[in-house]
Amino acid sequence: MQSFEIKTLLDITQTGQTKFKSQDRLLINQQANWNTFFQVLSMRVNPIPKGWPAVEKCNVSKLGFGTEYKGQHNVWTFNLEIERDFALDEDMLTIDFDLVPVINDLSETILNNSEAFRTKDRQAQNIVFKLVDNSIGPQV
Repeated sequence: MQSFEIKTLLDITQTGQTKFKSQDRLLINQQANWNTFFQVLSMRVNPIPKGWPAVEKCNVSKLGFGTEYKGQHNVWTFNLEIERDFALDEDMLTIDFDLVPVINDLSETILNNSEAFRTKDRQAQNIVFKLVDNSIGPQV
């Protein structure tokens, strides 16, 4: 199995709350972003979550985000595995997530004017992908 780590500056908190379960708009919108995020992940593979997204405030300067993001920000980290080796890579995720709409102004500490995941804009990139376990090597 291959393992991936995804970090984003956009709130993808998994709350389990929907408009049918809650009146709290923050919780509903956080869940909507999580649903969008997970659906994009699921377009190519069946992701196996290794827990829910965790948020922490950290220095983002060396995490691969766009150059306009500096200093301490909330970063959501999600780890997953995929069953089929080589069915997914960072380039595929970069293509799939670019410009997918999200709901802004939740628990983010960045200003996200585009209301979307940004993967290709070196200044405004707000999500990064990392293959964590590639110990299998390419198949010949």
